[in-house]
Amino acid sequence: MSGPVLHSKFDSKNAHLASIILSLDTHQVQVKSVHSTQASLNTSFNLDKSNKVSNLTWISTSQDSVEVLALCLENGGILIYSPHTNEIISELTTSANVAVVDFHYSVVTKTAWSCDVQGGIYEWDVISYRLLRSFRISEIVESVESINRISSCLYNSEPHLLLASNSIYLYEIKTKQIRRTFPGHIQPITSIVSLANNMFITSAIGDRFMNLYELNKTTTKAIFVAHAAVSSFCIGSNQNESVLAAIVETGSVEVFNGPLSDTNLPSATPLKKKRKQVGAITHSSNSTIKLSRSSEESRNPQDVNLVINAISSDGDSLLFTWMESGTIPFFDLIKWVGSGNYLLDGNKTIIKNKADLKQSQSSSQYGHDVAASKLYNESHAVVNDGTSLADLEDESDGETLAEKFDKLAMNKQQPQRKKKLEENRNGMSLSIILSQALQNNDHSLLETVLQTRDPQSIQNTISRLNPYSSVILLDRLSERIQRQSSRFSQLNYWLKWILVIHGSVIASLPNLNSKLYSLHSVLAKKANTLPRLLELQGRLNLLYDQSSLKQDLNKEEVFQDGEEEDVAYIEDLDDAQFNGEIDVDIDEVSSSEESDVEFEDEDDDDDEEQIASIDELENASDVEV
Repeated sequence: MSGPVLHSKFDSKNAHLASIILSLDTHQVQVKSVHSTQASLNTSFNLDKSNKVSNLTWISTSQDSVEVLALCLENGGILIYSPHTNEIISELTTSANVAVVDFHYSVVTKTAWSCDVQGGIYEWDVISYRLLRSFRISEIVESVESINRISSCLYNSEPHLLLASNSIYLYEIKTKQIRRTFPGHIQPITSIVSLANNMFITSAIGDRFMNLYELNKTTTKAIFVAHAAVSSFCIGSNQNESVLAAIVETGSVEVFNGPLSDTNLPSATPLKKKRKQVGAITHSSNSTIKLSRSSEESRNPQDVNLVINAISSDGDSLLFTWMESGTIPFFDLIKWVGSGNYLLDGNKTIIKNKADLKQSQSSSQYGHDVAASKLYNESHAVVNDGTSLADLEDESDGETLAEKFDKLAMNKQQPQRKKKLEENRNGMSLSIILSQALQNNDHSLLETVLQTRDPQSIQNTISRLNPYSSVILLDRLSERIQRQSSRFSQLNYWLKWILVIHGSVIASLPNLNSKLYSLHSVLAKKANTLPRLLELQGRLNLLYDQSSLKQDLNKEEVFQDGEEEDVAYIEDLDDAQFNGEIDVDIDEVSSSEESDVEFEDEDDDDDEEQIASIDELENASDVEV
């Protein structure tokens, strides 16, 4: 199912329209011819899920007049797409791996220029598609960190670049210096168009103002104010007249007549008042063009105001486009000048009836056959979230999945196979579920698998996973870690076993930098905090050791104070030891005294026995004696 139009641009000849459409979770490139001929184009190309388009530009090479598309990617690459062959013919890469925001082909230098969000500016050869030079805006202007749009012009017969962030810088390529700085917008600039008469015009995101500048002056020449924020604009001119058409965020077009003319003030204005007019002159739109369904076909608010996706100047007319059924572009012209007079004045509502796609398109258009009974319409398609259980087997018996696995294991006769099944059962089931979640891009099912914290189950699951699916899993893990850095401790086991088991296969894949740039940025941020954490850990260990040492010293002091109360002091021994007469330990003296006391007790007992025997002899008679 296709979604909204992300980017849309006409080529330089107004022969083809290129659009970037969100198709499910991928970006789709569509190229459609404005005029139906036998050689008309109607191609579509689906990019990889990792390639998200941030901007697109038509470029032409010097070899032929065939134009190709430059697709700026958020991962730092630039894809060169050929609508005529419907393939990617080249890929431009840098070492930055950050989002490329603009790509500009310069007719002045005959080369292409690109810029990224970190302020990197690169020059490319459009024939060999190789990098010629690169520099950063911070090397020239210290206060500027990023460039949003880039253009080129001739100033004093020398090629210059117009580098736009919030302000605009006139950069001389030859001397590598900033020649002028023009005041810009409060918001970042999203469009810059260089004009042939040493002027250029800019617009910014969410801003209703479009500023006109002259290269010879650093002030704003004129300001054009729309009723809503400007999305994109185009400039048209002939010999005497000019027009500015801007698409606003509501989907309508606001037209400004004569933006390049010098008659900015009415002729009836006195000369003194003209001299007092110092600041830039402000202009309001002369006309507003809106597309709408007829009252009979209006069914919803979108039918009242059809969105115009792109607009371009085609001679004395304005070429614009809108989408039917969400994916099919339709075109129309409206004249802005005729017989020297401006034709667009006041609000205009153009009624567009719903197109009959079967009759208006050929039999092979858009991949459908008009002979079929019903033409498929993607705007009516319904996509479920993948949680429907209608197609699963009936489990009304209440038996759980674990019980079924136990039953299968019990039926096995070999005990070794039963043990192996029980060990690997969880990993086998998770690998199947994980593969389905990655193939169908089912985030809820993937979250269910990632809730597993058992290292053995994670290892078993990764070992049974397709190596090429592991690259997709790495992207999903890095996205979750970027959104919630606290989940790194939960998902680090998944990262570990993917790199251990499938690291060799992942390293052999082409364009590895573009596929793993998000994971590299996450791990780099984690690695940058490691030295500070180690330093903090060292300080905490030092404080812990100091605290433990103080506690040990306090315990020893208390223990020594308790021992001094139990020791008996003997003055004679202390004097003798001080005079050097004896060197006896107090514990030995106390033990010797106890032994002497025991010995004296034994002698007393022997004396008492001898006295008792003498008394018996005295009391005995002579006969007995």
